[in-house]
Amino acid sequence: MEPIQSYVSEPGRADRSYPVGESGQSRPASPGRSGAVDFLRVLGIVAVVAGHVAAWGGPLTREMLYTWHVPLFFFLSGYFWSANRTLKSEITNRTKSLLVPYLFWLVVVGAWWIAQLDVIGPSTFSRLLQGGSRLTGPFAAFWFVTALFVTVVLLRAMQRFPLVLQWAAALAALAVTYADSALVARIPLAAGVGCTCLVFVLAGRAFKRLRSRVERPLITGTLLLLGSAAATMAGWSSYLDLKSAKLGVPVVTVVVAVAICAGMVLTTEALIPLAGARFAAGVSMLARCGLLVVLTHALLLAVLVQLNADTWTVFAGSLVVPWLVAVLVFRTPLSPLMLGTPKAGKPRSTRSAMLSH
Repeated sequence: MEPIQSYVSEPGRADRSYPVGESGQSRPASPGRSGAVDFLRVLGIVAVVAGHVAAWGGPLTREMLYTWHVPLFFFLSGYFWSANRTLKSEITNRTKSLLVPYLFWLVVVGAWWIAQLDVIGPSTFSRLLQGGSRLTGPFAAFWFVTALFVTVVLLRAMQRFPLVLQWAAALAALAVTYADSALVARIPLAAGVGCTCLVFVLAGRAFKRLRSRVERPLITGTLLLLGSAAATMAGWSSYLDLKSAKLGVPVVTVVVAVAICAGMVLTTEALIPLAGARFAAGVSMLARCGLLVVLTHALLLAVLVQLNADTWTVFAGSLVVPWLVAVLVFRTPLSPLMLGTPKAGKPRSTRSAMLSH
C-alpha cells in the first residue's frame, strides 16, 4: 500500500518507461504515472479494507483477498524499481512518504485507543513503540508501512551485490519464515516480515524485465488469474497472512500470489487505458491519497462497529470517509504530514510514494 505517488527514477527526472496497453501505445495518467497501476493500488486498498471488516473475515474472504491484496503493493514496488537511487536518498524519501505519516497517525489513533482503555500500563506504550503484529484493532494496517520501509531500504542496500545474492537473501528470509513464522512476526516494527517480503519486490522487478516480451497481455494475464484461482479452489494453495508471517502452503502460495499480481498488472494495463485519460487521472489522485486510508480505516471501522452499524455501512464508511478526508487534505500544506506526499499542484521531484518503487 505506498501512497501511491509518482514513479521517480532519479531526482528531478520522471521515469518514462510507461506500461503499455494492448495496442502497444503508452498511456500515462499524468507524466511519470500509470493509470493502470494506480487503479491496482486503489483496488488493493479497497481489498484491504474489505478484509478488515469483521463480518467478511471468513474463509472465503481470506481465500479471495489475502493471497494478493498486500503482496500486490510489494510486487508493484519492484515493478517500478529504479537502480538510480542511492541508499541515502531512498531512506530520505521513504522517511517522508512512509514514516512521517506513520508517526502522525500513530499519535492520533493511539490517543483515541488509549482513551478507550480502562487500564493504561507500561505494556500499552510498549505495544505502540514496538508496532508490527503487536498493533491490532484500530492499528490493523500500521505494520505494513514499517514492513515496506524495511523491505525497500534493505533491497536498496543490497542492490550493489549480484542478483543471485539478492535472491539468495530473499529465499533465506522466506525459509526462516516457513520455519518459525511466530518468531518472524514478533520482530518489532514488522522488520522480520519486511525481510520476508523481499521476494515479492524482487519478483516484481523480474517481471518488469519480462514485461516487454508479453505480446498478448490481456490473454496472458487472464490465464494467470484463472490458473491461480484453480490452484486455490483445488486446495493446492491457501491464503497467506503477512502480518502474522503465515505464508500458506510452502512455496506454492507465494508462487500463486506472484502469479496473481502479474496477472492483475497485465490485465489492467490492457483494459484501464480504454477508460480514458479522465478516469486515469481520477484514479491516480485517489492512489496518491491512499496512505491515509490505509492508516485510518480501521479506526473508522472500530467506531462504526461501536455504533452497531450494519456490515455494508461499516465497509462504506471505513472506505469512503477516510478517502474524502484524504482528497481534501491533499490540497493543503498538511499533505506531507498526513499523506506522505506534497500537496496537489506542487512539483514532484525527489519523492517516492508508498507503492512507487
